[in-house]
Amino acid sequence: MKKIKQNELQQRHSTKSKKGFSLVELMVGSAALTLVLAGTFSGLGQAICISEVVQSSNFAAQFLQSEMDDIHLLQWSEVANLQGKEVIDPEDWNFSTVPLRDAAFTRIVSSRGTSQKEIRLIVEWTDLRGIRHSNEYVTYYTKDGLFDYSYRSL
Repeated sequence: MKKIKQNELQQRHSTKSKKGFSLVELMVGSAALTLVLAGTFSGLGQAICISEVVQSSNFAAQFLQSEMDDIHLLQWSEVANLQGKEVIDPEDWNFSTVPLRDAAFTRIVSSRGTSQKEIRLIVEWTDLRGIRHSNEYVTYYTKDGLFDYSYRSL
């Protein structure tokens, strides 16, 4: 008889503990879930910033490539007339929108003797975090000669 009552008490105790979680277990689980979600959202924010920088850099490179191609189509007489620093107006582009914040577009032309020009195209912009970026293309245009360009990102 004693064994029956003891088994009955053990069954009651085991079914009672299986009914739900204690307050401590819920608090520990909630804290763990909060940490996981905070890490996930932090990573998502970083991914959005990185994606924005990549897209902005791609747009800046497309713009510089387009401007450089336009310069390479000019005759030497037109290039010879270019001189100094000039701010390029985005309204003159064929792009429908400019996805760069606080963008500045500059062309700097300097003479290298009487038959050569150095042409620099610079794009500067600010990303979502407020960090300033720039891309720069440089070409040397020579009368009756070959020309090419190089680029760098800062």
